[in-house]
Order: sequence, then C-alpha cells, then structure tokens
Amino acid sequence: MNRLERISAILVKLQSRPVVTAREIADQFGVSLRTVYRDIRSLEESGIPVGGEAGLGYSLVDGFKLPPLMFTIDEALSFLVAEKLVRHQTDGDTYDVFRSGMDKIRAVLRTADKDILHHFDPYIRISGIHQNTRTASANVLQTLMKALLNKKQLVMTYKAGYNYQVTHRTIEPQGMFFMGGIWYVLAWCKLRRDYRTFHLGRIVHLCLGENGFEEEHLPLDELIPRIYDVEDEVEVTLRVHRDVARDTEVSKYTYGLYEEVADGEYFVQKYRTYSLDKFGHWYLSFADRAEIIAPESLKTVVRELIGKIRI
Repeated sequence: MNRLERISAILVKLQSRPVVTAREIADQFGVSLRTVYRDIRSLEESGIPVGGEAGLGYSLVDGFKLPPLMFTIDEALSFLVAEKLVRHQTDGDTYDVFRSGMDKIRAVLRTADKDILHHFDPYIRISGIHQNTRTASANVLQTLMKALLNKKQLVMTYKAGYNYQVTHRTIEPQGMFFMGGIWYVLAWCKLRRDYRTFHLGRIVHLCLGENGFEEEHLPLDELIPRIYDVEDEVEVTLRVHRDVARDTEVSKYTYGLYEEVADGEYFVQKYRTYSLDKFGHWYLSFADRAEIIAPESLKTVVRELIGKIRI
C-alpha cells in the first residue's frame, strides 16, 4: 500500500468510528506513530476537518461524510455479525479486505447509527465455528439485537432440547454467542430468577416486551467469567469410532468441533473448548469408544472424574 492509498484508508477509518487512536491506525497499517502523525497532518492540510484530543484520539467534524450511500441500522448490524464470522472463518487477507469494506459501510452511517454499531460490537462473540452452521429462526437475531441495543425485555416461547418442554419466559438479554455452529443468547430469565443460556434455534417465538431491564447487570466481560467459569481456550484432539461421530452429530458442535477427518473405522476430531471439566464430563458419555490424543491435561481431568464415580 502506497502513502496515498494509506491516507485514503485512514480517512475512511476516521469516518467509520466516533474516535480512532493513533495506535489503532499504526497497528492496522503497519506504520510508526510518527508516520501516522504525518498522515493526519496531510489530511488536515488538504482541508479534511480532523480533530484531536490528547489521550483520546482523532475524530472528524460531525456531518463530514463520503458520497451518499445509506444503510439502515438493521442492515449495518447484520454486516457487523458477518464481519465477526468472516474473521473466524477465512484467512487473514480475506478478513482484511472485508474489514476495509466494513469501514466504508461505517463511514456513511449517521453519527447516531455509527455509535450504535460501535457500542454493539462487544455483545457478539464467535468461537468454535464449523462449516455445518445451524442458524437461528427467522427474525430472532434482529429482534434480539434491538433488545440488546435498547436494553428491552424479550417475551419468548422456548422449546428445551433435552425434554422438548415448551415454556413461556421473559428475559433480559446480555449478549450473543456463536459457538460450534450455533447461536446462543446469555440472558437473565425472570422465570428461573437466574442467568440462562438459550439456543436461538429452539426459540419458537420472540418479540420485544414493553418494559426495560428491571435487574442490575454487570458488564458482559465481567459477567461471562462468573457464569461460565471461563478458562483459556484449549485445543482438544480425539480419535472416535464412527458410531460416536454419528451419535454425537448435534452435541459435538456445541462442544467446539471445528475439524473432522475420517481414519478407517474412526474419525480424528479437533475441538476448541474453554472448559476441560465440562468437556471431560461429556467425553465420559462415549469414552469406551474413543481415545484422547491431546492434551494430557484432559486425560488428567477424565481420570479424576472417573475416580469420583461411586458404584
């Protein structure tokens, strides 16, 4: 990328977010802070209204925009979800191209919508993607995103996966997750008076409620470790009989399967998990037809679980 292309890209980035730091620009384009300062000065000298505040970053005067190309906020939120998926499902070069396109989309949004997109980003997490993606029911994602943005309760009809019982609940959503090919929402459930994780594909009906949140909730980054006892992501490799691969067709994606290769009567499977304890409990359900290849720490966890079994 030559200097002219970089300066043009910096302008797009400035228009895509409320505030951009010099460090963010330097990291994205692989240049020094001194180079960033020179590029910003060039934009100012060319008449671009760049404002800067020590300790905060650079921004553009409100109202300064690229040629008119408008998106609705629903469309913009959908692009944000797509950006998260592309980041995890493609190589770095492809994601860089997509991110450049996202910056152009952000650049033409109204200031208020740009702020919404900026603040919504932390509510989405992606992990353990597999090509056999299970999608949410129609209109669920859009309704959920509106509730998250406006801190509104949701009225939901939900069908449980283990006993197929249908319940009617009012929830206060706290964040969305895409893990193992499945969308989930973490929410405060008024029926259970506790936090619950709901599989979006099992939501029969979902609509915005009239009331805002009634409970006080921690920020999502603090809430998740308390609820899920999150550990560092761990790579797991199993060798399982083909019957196991068939019997666990649904649950294996929930536990983070991202690669499966046939090996005669067996399959070599690779997972990404945040909890070896939970993974170990699940593994015991088919341990007589499988083998742990790695890591050794999972073998230790499973041995300890076996030692606790009372017969």
